[in-house]
Amino acid sequence: MSETKIILIGAGNVATNLTFAFQKVGIKNLHIHSRTEESAEQLAERLKCPYSFKFENIPENADLYIIAVKDDAVSELAENDILKQKIDNNLVIHTAGSIDVKILKSLSSNYGVFYPLQTFSKTKILDFRNIPICLEANSGFNYQKLNKFASEISNDVRNINSEQRKHIHLAAVFANNFTNKMFAFAEEILKEQNIDYNILLPLIEETFKKIQTVKPSKAQTGPAIRNDEKVMQMHIDLLKDKPDLQKIYSFVSENISESKK
Repeated sequence: MSETKIILIGAGNVATNLTFAFQKVGIKNLHIHSRTEESAEQLAERLKCPYSFKFENIPENADLYIIAVKDDAVSELAENDILKQKIDNNLVIHTAGSIDVKILKSLSSNYGVFYPLQTFSKTKILDFRNIPICLEANSGFNYQKLNKFASEISNDVRNINSEQRKHIHLAAVFANNFTNKMFAFAEEILKEQNIDYNILLPLIEETFKKIQTVKPSKAQTGPAIRNDEKVMQMHIDLLKDKPDLQKIYSFVSENISESKK
C-alpha cells in the first residue's frame, strides 16, 4: 500500500482525519486539494505532502480520488468537467452520509462511498481502528478495492447501501448532533447560575457507559418516565424566560412519558 496514490478533495474535518489515518498505515503518497489555498496549504503542511487549489493542478492517474466535502457540495463537484478529466475513469468516492452513490456516476465509471461514522474535528485526530466505515460501490471489483483501503485503517468495515446509509446518517444526527445541542442547553442553564459545566461530566459519562450494555429505550430515567408532574412543572417554571426551551422540555418529556405506556 506504500505506493498507493490518493487524492483528497477537501481539507476539512473528515479529510484531515482520513489522511492521517492513511499515513499511519504507511500510505504516504497523498495530495490535498481544496478550493482555498490557505486550507489546502495548512493540511498539506501538517502531512508534509503536496497540495493544489485549482482543479487544473490535481494530479492524474491516482489509485483513489476521495471527495471529502460538505454533503451539499458533492453534487457541484460531480458536475465539474475538469475534475472528470483528471479522474479519467479511475475510482472516485465520496464520504457523505446523506448522498446517493450514483451522484458520482457522471464523474467516472468507477465510483463508490466511503462513509466513516464518527464526529470529526481538525484539531483532534482520531484512531480509526474502532470507527465503523460504511462502504458502497458500483461493482464488486470496486467494492473489494475500497474494502482493502478501509480494512487497512479500521476493524469495522460494513457493506451498506445508499438507502441504509441515509437512515444511519439520520440516526447519527439524533445520537450526536441533537445530543450535543442538549449539552449546550445544559451549559447555558448552569452558566446563568455561575455553575461550572463540568459538574455534569460524571453524569454524562455514566449515561454513555450505560447504553453500551442497555438499550437506550430501556435505560431512560428522570421525572418524565416516572410521570412526576410536580417536578416537571417546576422545571417548566424555571424556564419561563426561555420559551423555546420550555417547548423542547415539554415535547421531549411528553414523548418519554408516552413511551412508557
